[in-house]
Amino acid sequence: MNTAAFRSLFAWEWRQTGRSPLLWAVMLILAASFVWGAYNTATLHGSQTAALERARAADAAFDALTREKARAYREPVREGAGRVAYWQDPTNVAGYSEYFVKKSALKPHLPLSPLAAGVSDLAPSRLEIKLNTPFGFVDTYDFENPRGLALGRFDLAFAIVFLLPVGLLLLFALLGTFERDRDMLRLVAAQSASPRHWIAARVAAILAWSAPVVLISVVVALGVAGASIAADAAPLSAALLLTLTYMTFWTGIALVVLGAQPGAGPALGSFAAIWAALTIGLPLAGSALTSLVDPAPSAIRYVDAQRAVSDDIQSRRDEIITDAMRARPDLRSYTDRVTMLDHATRLSFLVPETERQLTPLKRDIEGHRRRQEKVARLAGFVIPPLGIESALATLAGTDPGRQRSFEDQARKYQHHLHAIVRPLVQHEITQPAPPDERATRGRLNLAQPLALPEFAMAERPVAERIGDALLFAAWLALVAGAIMALGLARIREWRVAQ
Repeated sequence: MNTAAFRSLFAWEWRQTGRSPLLWAVMLILAASFVWGAYNTATLHGSQTAALERARAADAAFDALTREKARAYREPVREGAGRVAYWQDPTNVAGYSEYFVKKSALKPHLPLSPLAAGVSDLAPSRLEIKLNTPFGFVDTYDFENPRGLALGRFDLAFAIVFLLPVGLLLLFALLGTFERDRDMLRLVAAQSASPRHWIAARVAAILAWSAPVVLISVVVALGVAGASIAADAAPLSAALLLTLTYMTFWTGIALVVLGAQPGAGPALGSFAAIWAALTIGLPLAGSALTSLVDPAPSAIRYVDAQRAVSDDIQSRRDEIITDAMRARPDLRSYTDRVTMLDHATRLSFLVPETERQLTPLKRDIEGHRRRQEKVARLAGFVIPPLGIESALATLAGTDPGRQRSFEDQARKYQHHLHAIVRPLVQHEITQPAPPDERATRGRLNLAQPLALPEFAMAERPVAERIGDALLFAAWLALVAGAIMALGLARIREWRVAQ
């Protein structure tokens, strides 16, 4: 068959497919699932954004209260008034460092976040930064049913990765086997079209109708969910390209199965088995194998280690502080004051020692996490549903990589606060105590609460996120092309029962 004849055949198939109620029923269901998934994720992220704003407001209110207390404690008081305890005194640098430094590291959502929930329902988007919290921060989580978290959240990415193939394969199975199931295949075979051209034209017609409808539905779903489409046009274009490439991948699988010219029942059975293997079976098998080869470090062991280290440090606290002061030329002459140090000043020496002893276990945990991320990234190239889900999460900004970057930046932020506050706390060891007759309630060794910097997350360049998505899209396009070529190659003759 020449090119003109194939175009004529495709045009006829395209018109016939467009008249199918099944096509539009499936497209309507997919569009509804896209809107529901995007809106569901937008609702989650909206509540998280509101929580971030509340945390920001709480920090600002706490800072204002601290400054008001500092102003009040600097005022002269009547004779005989008692001095405020150091843990209530923001004019005491030691008390200020432990009880009045309260900052939050916040991870904002990107404009295209309704595209995929990713790890946003599992990992914290706000971290409370305290100077003397080991390893940077206290994790803060909203309570959710653990069984619900284990099932995962229904989002737009889920609808694309899992439901879109179901809809496509259903169309291919029922529309691609229509003639055989109605004993009309002999009539088709009697025409001049070869089986390869006929099946290719039917499959291409289904894809030609479904592809634009699906892509428009994705854009509409994001718009309904309130995503900033104009602000993130480039990532959205990459997401649409990923979706289109994913559809061609499943189209290739459809060609392979339909090449045997089965009936609707066998076609649906084959499609169901392939879908289940790619979306459920292989990911579960890969996860189980990875857990056997590289098991996660024991959380119970880490908790036990924390308790043991805490007990050890508390039993040797004066010795640890003395050794730390002797290692400092500016503090070496003041080791006789170790037993007189307040709790906050002691923590400035003990917390680094706690981190030092727990670092090997913490390094094991972080190392395992990074290895798992690498394995997941590589697995995406072997199991396309995993890859497409990861790529969509990367474009949405809800991927594990961005979460890890957020936590790393929160730790660096704590180090920055250390560099500002800890030298002031430890320098007080060398200062004589103020005279008891000072007529203020505060100690006044801190002139006023410090103007500490706020946390600002540094984002990965948009071009890099798009580049990762396009790299996977290019790979998936090659895989889809190879599968399509295989499917067309195995269609050689009509398989009509005698």
